[in-house]
Amino acid sequence: MLVIGYSAFLHAVEPLPLSTSYWKDSSFQKSFNGSYRIEARIEPNVSTEERGLLVEVQGLMEKGDRKTALSKVKGSKLTVKSAALKFNLGNLLFEEGEMEEAIKAYEEALVMYPSFRRAHRNLAMAQVREGELKDALEHLIEAMRLGDADGATYGLLGYCRLQRGEWASALQAYRMAQLSQPETAEWKAGVAQCLQSLNARDEAVAMLDEVIRQRPEEASYASLQASILIELGRQEEAVKALELPRRLGRLDGEGLLLLADLHLRGQRSEDARLVVDEAFALEEKPGTDRVASVIASAMMIEEWELARVLVEKASPEEGEVPRVLRLAGARLKIESKSAPEEGAEELAALLKEDPTDGAALMALGRFEGNAGDSGKAELLFERATAVTDYAADAWVEVARLRVDQQRYGAALEAVERALEIRPGGELEAYRDALTNLVNASR
Repeated sequence: MLVIGYSAFLHAVEPLPLSTSYWKDSSFQKSFNGSYRIEARIEPNVSTEERGLLVEVQGLMEKGDRKTALSKVKGSKLTVKSAALKFNLGNLLFEEGEMEEAIKAYEEALVMYPSFRRAHRNLAMAQVREGELKDALEHLIEAMRLGDADGATYGLLGYCRLQRGEWASALQAYRMAQLSQPETAEWKAGVAQCLQSLNARDEAVAMLDEVIRQRPEEASYASLQASILIELGRQEEAVKALELPRRLGRLDGEGLLLLADLHLRGQRSEDARLVVDEAFALEEKPGTDRVASVIASAMMIEEWELARVLVEKASPEEGEVPRVLRLAGARLKIESKSAPEEGAEELAALLKEDPTDGAALMALGRFEGNAGDSGKAELLFERATAVTDYAADAWVEVARLRVDQQRYGAALEAVERALEIRPGGELEAYRDALTNLVNASR
């Protein structure tokens, strides 16, 4: 029998958001504070009056009196027509956390002086903080075109590329950032994420070892490393990777349920139960996709009670139950044999709402097949072949039904369709076995 791989039960890891620690990191502070210096060769000329105000502001900044500095720049009539002062106003607003106002100030500076290199870069920094990555990318590229080669610029360029799934370009940018900022954890983590997506997972794990040593308190890095170790089939190492942030109380609900999932895979049901309780004791509950993954793992080893507890804990007391939990609950009723007919009715209801739900089509098809209605089961599986993520598995199920009916030629055709979508592995051995049956039946 073909077995669905472990990765099918773990949703894809999203690129990590830029750590909040980065904006406090010494490398960023050094880079950002350097932007207060006047660079007369490549940026707007300043009058004697403007220079005097900038020097005064710099003095206030050195004393740590940003609020007075901000008030002086905001209140000066010179700022209205000065790109340099608008830029410095943006910097002060940035440091006060007023990102929308900072963006506006930088944009006004660029209207006055479009080739203002540092304004492009700092505007991009503010836009990254606000999640405006498309706009940030444009300004980072422009800053580099104008000659910016700062590590922060390259690092943020890598971050923007990473979020767009441009792994090779992101990796190149991150490695350029590391040349001048080799100890910045965010750039190392970015390199690791790119390597993961470019199938250089062992190198990614090694890079994350460095990041975790630097930032043991940030559990997102341990979770990322665990996900890569799982892809490498090193599940027990993944457990160890998650245990340190768990002991530090830093692991969020998603990370805890990933750990519970791993314990279930290792047949440690009691450990899994403890971790599940920890996850749902947190103020911020884990997401339903991760819950569904753990439910699937629990059902694989027939831990029906734990699966029921997870469905119950994740379902809201009031309001609509998320679709993924309704599906999990219906499958649980069927597979645990606690209420199979009721579960089938719930699957049918889900399909009435969305006839293209591949998971529901597959689950209901298996129910009908086990109940002896192979015709209805085959129709459901054939519908599932039109759903990209389920097409290969659906063709395999069609093949199995046809084998049971001794329709070996038709079964072989179904396996060939599955192999077009997912070549290699156990499917090829299954095709060879069917080919032998077809030849023997002639």
